[in-house]
Amino acid sequence: MKISILTSFGCLFIVLITLGSTEAQNSQCFSEVLANPELLLPMIMATGKGLNDMGDFDACNMNPSTEYALIYIPEQPFFLGTCVPASCDRQDLQILADGMSSLIHQIGMPPSVVGDVHIPSKDPITVSGWQIVGFIVFGFIAILLILGLLVEYTPLMGQVPLTNESLSETKKDKMLVASKSLLGRSLLAFSPSRNLKKMFYTPQRGDDYLTVLNGIRVISLYFVVLGHTNTLMMMGGITNLLSAQSLMNSWWIILICIGFYSVDVFFFISAFLATYLMTSKFHGKRFFNIPMVYLHRLIRVLPTILLLFVMYFTFLPFIGSGPIWKPSIENDINNCKLSWWPNVIFISSWYTRAQCFGHLWYLSNDMTFFLFVPLVVLAYLNSKLIGYSFVIFLNIFGIVLPFIFSHIRGHTITMLKDQDVDSNIELNQHPYNRSASYSVGLLFGLLYFEWAKSKTDPTYQHSIGTKFYNLFSNSSILCVLSFVLSSCAILFFIMFPAVELLHPGPRRISQIPSDFFNAFHRSIFSTALGLFLAPLFVGKLSLIKDIFGGKLWAPWAKVSFVSYLIHIHVMAFFYLQSKGSLYFDGPSQIFYSLATLLIVLLVSVPVALIIESPVLQLERLVLFPPKQSPSPLQQEILLKKQTKINKSDSSQDSNDA
Repeated sequence: MKISILTSFGCLFIVLITLGSTEAQNSQCFSEVLANPELLLPMIMATGKGLNDMGDFDACNMNPSTEYALIYIPEQPFFLGTCVPASCDRQDLQILADGMSSLIHQIGMPPSVVGDVHIPSKDPITVSGWQIVGFIVFGFIAILLILGLLVEYTPLMGQVPLTNESLSETKKDKMLVASKSLLGRSLLAFSPSRNLKKMFYTPQRGDDYLTVLNGIRVISLYFVVLGHTNTLMMMGGITNLLSAQSLMNSWWIILICIGFYSVDVFFFISAFLATYLMTSKFHGKRFFNIPMVYLHRLIRVLPTILLLFVMYFTFLPFIGSGPIWKPSIENDINNCKLSWWPNVIFISSWYTRAQCFGHLWYLSNDMTFFLFVPLVVLAYLNSKLIGYSFVIFLNIFGIVLPFIFSHIRGHTITMLKDQDVDSNIELNQHPYNRSASYSVGLLFGLLYFEWAKSKTDPTYQHSIGTKFYNLFSNSSILCVLSFVLSSCAILFFIMFPAVELLHPGPRRISQIPSDFFNAFHRSIFSTALGLFLAPLFVGKLSLIKDIFGGKLWAPWAKVSFVSYLIHIHVMAFFYLQSKGSLYFDGPSQIFYSLATLLIVLLVSVPVALIIESPVLQLERLVLFPPKQSPSPLQQEILLKKQTKINKSDSSQDSNDA
């Protein structure tokens, strides 16, 4: 009922109340309306007729006698687009903002929440000193990109290597790098064409079964985008505020709930790959340089985040416009000025005040969990028993703590039904409550390492991992059974929260069952994911393997990290620069989220070329410098040898045929 009062809060009501007040009659702004009644109809036509209705932004500004003004509540998704006389300023319109404040207070907002006024034509965006610094930084990056192209295609800082079309792209690239000086190799790291070829030239071995993770990663990214589409559409303004609330109690909400488990998919994949690759790399060693492992991880992640901040502060205020653009962007930038640092030191999941890039809580958790990976690998390399015991302890830890916090805080089985926002964040974002999926990934990573190692090392033939994955390798029936049952388990955990959400009002499941669900659901979901992938990891179920492991997924999986970082900002650009309110329902979310995913993936490519790819190559150049470059004569000799070998291979193939 209180919301319905707000939704009927229209322009005519505001104007009549305002014109009847003494303060309004003494204002030159509103006295102009009294003196020129012909302005009243265009104003009413271009003004929103209900809460979150932006009205007609363009029609109001096209009339020289009127201007567009936004009446809004800062940091809340409540606003109204109004069309007022051109002589009005913020002081004149504050009475309208006060009227909205009084109505907002009727739905439970505290008295400290007050309305404000934004007039786009009289409140332009200015350039700050920090933004000028940002322009200089990106100008310098642009110069590096141009120099990288020149070094690649000219004899600058070295020679243009002699190449043969029969050589693979990898061998051509190695010859190019070897022909350049140290400075030339550094600049080559910034060549966009070279990095683009590396990104899309993705040769895959027939026995590389882990490529199925590419498709899983991109699909999971889509469901994260879908979940955030819900929130961003609300912030951008929707016309059907009442009916949008009923979406929470429909089956459409299940699609949004998938986004919660998509993050668990990312945690599982991150843990699985980190454990498997690190164990494979350091196998045979009892000790390795753990600080260097942490440094590599930091170099892999931190420069991209810092560049994202620079891009955000430098360009975002200028790339959009519209009724709610500047208030929304300024609010986000002010929050970021206060709380940018938790993202840089990866504690944003613990820091709940003035969120900046709130979606980076995932990265904060992932970096926290990664601290344990080298320790698990080190323990395993020295003693398999200790390594597995460590992983089992982490899995138990990931079950017990969520149970305790769920019981203490009184959580339901879904955060969408919880009322306590702070404790909700604690259960769903703090690392000690979200470690279950990562811990399961650690276990499957060790098991898969043993199975892969058994192909070349007979001592692993009787290991736990080899026996586990051989069950799937030797039984097609077990593969199908595992695939079907794990798929059912995954769907169950995605759909089960609908038991609570389909019924408005009090919770449907009592506290103790909810506690057990909150304790076990992530562990069981991730275990089901591991069993879903197990047949694919050993080369079984070829149709499913080809669907998720096709070459089409590979380039987009490479930019999935950048895509996750920027997808919120791409969505904000569309929704916050909109000059009209949107209609909110299930099909519209599907449509907008699919379009957003496509745009995010395309935008991620140049962002990755600008910073992510160059940084990784510079790291390898500094920490693992290549051998001394061969002379042009040596290159020519090597090329002739390679050409001779290729001709010999071709002749042999013809004879075999």
